[in-house]
Amino acid sequence: MGRRFGLAFVLLSALAATPANAAPYPTRNVEIIVSYAPGGSTDFVARVVAQKLTERLGQPFVILNRPGASGTIGINLAMRASPDGHTLYVGYTSETVVVPQISKKQNYSTADDFEPIAVTGLVPVVLMVSKNVKADNLRDLLAEIRANPGKYTYGGSVGSPPHVMGAWMNKLRGLNVQHIPYRGGAQGVNDVIGGHLDMFYGGVAVGMPAIASGAVKAIAVTGDTRSQALPNVPTFKEAGVPEFDLASWTVMLAPKGTPADIIALLKRETLFALNEPSTREALAKQGVEPSANQDVRAFLSSEREKFGRAVRELGITMGE
Repeated sequence: MGRRFGLAFVLLSALAATPANAAPYPTRNVEIIVSYAPGGSTDFVARVVAQKLTERLGQPFVILNRPGASGTIGINLAMRASPDGHTLYVGYTSETVVVPQISKKQNYSTADDFEPIAVTGLVPVVLMVSKNVKADNLRDLLAEIRANPGKYTYGGSVGSPPHVMGAWMNKLRGLNVQHIPYRGGAQGVNDVIGGHLDMFYGGVAVGMPAIASGAVKAIAVTGDTRSQALPNVPTFKEAGVPEFDLASWTVMLAPKGTPADIIALLKRETLFALNEPSTREALAKQGVEPSANQDVRAFLSSEREKFGRAVRELGITMGE
């Protein structure tokens, strides 16, 4: 009898200590920090996922836009947040893997300072050129640039995929296209339309209206396959530059130390949301493709190495 009583006491004590007696997550609003202003691809992805999580988990998931300083204002805010699952982060290529490698002031690491949740979307980048450029395809464009060294310009904020991609193409193909710093994609596309900028490596979503209207010419897109939004535009690999393997994307992360059960729940629900037909359709209209790779740590490690190789060879730095 005594042995059975002791065993029962141990079992009851174990049950009392389990998370089943804890308040269900989430218990209040969940803030998803985005390092960019409303309207861009990262913000759009975050809002689509937030709506689905709100519907599934019964508490509002709200977007907190904190743009500035090449995305580092937002990511540092997320990194310092309480790791209780009520603050999440949806980040972009720039501040998650590029800026920490080129900035002398930012020493965070997405691998060390965050818990991975999901690769929320691949954001193909399309090379757009002004109608003042004669070439209509990548081969002819490279020839035209080589025939006029120093004449052409491309835009992109310092450390952003558009900046690194343009500089990387210069190195891969021995080109001399001048980089002009830009704050964002919309400004870059508008100046290509106006002929003030010769070319811009911009997200498919931001470039689609200008491409569809014929205001700019689409030359090639990043990725292994063509963008669903631009099926007639070849990939860089198809167009003859197979080693041009840089890409852009968005990921969802949580502050380091967020409980494992909450991370597991968020992973499951986020992937469920991303796989819903309505979500896929909404993202596809913005040129955002699903990622087959959901090993987020391995994905970030691979992307960090790709961009790291590029920025080291190019000598790109920012800050003092």
